Amino acid sequence: MNTPASMLRVAPTSALILSYAKEMYTDPLSRKYMQYIDLGDVQPLVAAISQLNVPLEGMIQLRKKMVRYLVRQFISRYPQQQICIMAAGLDPLGLQLAAEYPQLINGIYEMDQAWMEDKGRIYRNIAPQLSLPVTLLTDITHTIQCKRQLRDAGYDASQPAIIILEGIVPYITEEQFRDIIQCFSTKNARNTVIIDYLLPAEDIRPAATRHAFNEIKDLLQKSLGVDLYYYSRKKILNILELMQAEIHDVYDMHTVEKKLYGYNNIYPHRGDSWMEMAAFHL
Repeated sequence: MNTPASMLRVAPTSALILSYAKEMYTDPLSRKYMQYIDLGDVQPLVAAISQLNVPLEGMIQLRKKMVRYLVRQFISRYPQQQICIMAAGLDPLGLQLAAEYPQLINGIYEMDQAWMEDKGRIYRNIAPQLSLPVTLLTDITHTIQCKRQLRDAGYDASQPAIIILEGIVPYITEEQFRDIIQCFSTKNARNTVIIDYLLPAEDIRPAATRHAFNEIKDLLQKSLGVDLYYYSRKKILNILELMQAEIHDVYDMHTVEKKLYGYNNIYPHRGDSWMEMAAFHL
């Protein structure tokens, strides 16, 4: 068992997400993995968010479950696929996929500009028997460097891949977003991309939800020191059309919750949430 001194302290943005998602990590490998992660520093922020009475925990868990649901939908599209998890943070998604689909995946590449060496060590400690994800320390917005590192690590651009950009689009500019997904464009749309994005306040229908969104946006920007970027569905569809993407579907969180659970509790009506998700072939 790890002592607190041996646990990996996580920066606030990643710690916040893991704090809300940790209940999802029920498989044995993920439970072992989470023993290495120290989320203590972010608990005051979690407490402050809880005072706002917004379903942030539910939204984050729905997003993560939907990413996994979509991977399951697309993993058999080809006999084998590669997985690229961009700005992977400390979510153990790569570990889970390696354990779940050993015959269908011929490479998992997790990329971020922090923690990747630590994450790789944790993976090797808890699951040395697996063909584990490759963890790459890189800034995904530096696309030339990113492509070079992927190639050197074994990624084959001529083979199909699923590219996951979870929780990233709100933190990068539109130009950076375009540049990243352009790296994975193919002539026959063999790659699949999964994204989520934040809606602008004017696209959120209920006034109470808009107010809650503005409150939590202000709190996160002040607490985390980050700028956030917003996209309407129309804007996302325009970007994808310009990139000649084949759109599989776009989901509001009402649809996500109904698809995953068969009913709606957090999001009873369309337009209730400030996040959407999209999957497309590129």
